[in-house]
Amino acid sequence: MVQMKNYSIFFCTIFSLSIEFGSIQAQENSRPASLGMLVEEALQHNPAIKSAERRWRGSEQRPAQVSTLPDPMFSYSRFIASVETRVGPQENVFTLSQQIPFPGKLGLKGKMARQNALAEEQRYHATVSDVVFKVKQAYFDLYWVDRSNGILNRYLALLQDFTRVAEQKYATGQGIQANVLKSQVEISSMMERRLGFDKIRQGVAARMNALLGAPQNSELATVSTIDTMKANLNEAALVHLALSQREELRAAQAMIGKSEFMKSLAKREYWPDLNLTANYIDVSKGISTAPDAGKNAWSVMVGLNLPIWLGKRNAAVREAEEMISSNKLTYENLENQVRAEIKDFYYQVQITGRTLHLYEQGLIAQAESSLESALASYRTGRLDFLDLLDAERMLLNLNLGYAKEQANYQKQLAALERAVGGELPE
Repeated sequence: MVQMKNYSIFFCTIFSLSIEFGSIQAQENSRPASLGMLVEEALQHNPAIKSAERRWRGSEQRPAQVSTLPDPMFSYSRFIASVETRVGPQENVFTLSQQIPFPGKLGLKGKMARQNALAEEQRYHATVSDVVFKVKQAYFDLYWVDRSNGILNRYLALLQDFTRVAEQKYATGQGIQANVLKSQVEISSMMERRLGFDKIRQGVAARMNALLGAPQNSELATVSTIDTMKANLNEAALVHLALSQREELRAAQAMIGKSEFMKSLAKREYWPDLNLTANYIDVSKGISTAPDAGKNAWSVMVGLNLPIWLGKRNAAVREAEEMISSNKLTYENLENQVRAEIKDFYYQVQITGRTLHLYEQGLIAQAESSLESALASYRTGRLDFLDLLDAERMLLNLNLGYAKEQANYQKQLAALERAVGGELPE
């Protein structure tokens, strides 16, 4: 009996020291885990956000490139054998030419590029929303794990008290050895469960550090509290809000606009482009006796292409029409997905909210009352030790379930926020 008691005390002491040491290490090496601070850090350092922003900024430089006239062409010709004319031999020819697309073509190309830039801007905002959503998901997972570990720690401390009571009863002949052994087995089981949560936390922390663009060995402080306010939502209002601001829908609208300008440009290809050319001819006096001998000559030429190959132009128009149809169908598909996501997450939030209400209004309070009654009965010898453990385990599981549902509720709100494409209405 003495050996068993010493083992129990040693076992519990080692566990307590390991928890305390781990807590001290985490406090020394971790940084604050405020949700707002983590979101801000992700917005500044996340590589995906930076990449999307560079792509957007780059696309904004495209309109100026495609809506500007082509560079003029300068050419120089030197006659190997001079060409004799009335006013003298021609020796050098300087030519300057400028291609001028049919009016409206350059403007349409610029509009297409601007619509593409607008789509890239919306994709950038979508990337930001994705990262913020993932940070929130990881944050609430951290809360669930840390809250669960805190609950387990309190339960283990209570088990230590139960163990001491069982040992005292066994020492005085009022209890049995099986109760002491059962208490120690329960402690071991809870320690194993806590190690499982620690493994989960490592994975969540790695996911969070990747989102923050931080080293994988960076520690995150314990998340002990989250917002527990219930949201008052309206499904129809959420759908209306999403259709007006969801980034993917706006990007799809921009692509529809781009394809419509593409069709207009394809129709302009039936019209010719102009080419203006100016020639300056260097003429030497030579042997000519004409009054204007040696006078240099100028010429101006206007040319245009002949758009006679209608097959390729008809194909360009048909291609643009197909792109318009495709982009409209893409928008329709995205709209259906958004409606489905909102409906799904909305009802998940409602169901989880009702589950939380059950925990808060009845389940936990009833389990606490049951435990108090069981503890009182055990001390007076009217309840078996195993029944006391069952009552405490029931309260433990309810508290763990409540913590998980709290995290789930906030994760579902974050998912609903992502589906809407912005903050949820008050």
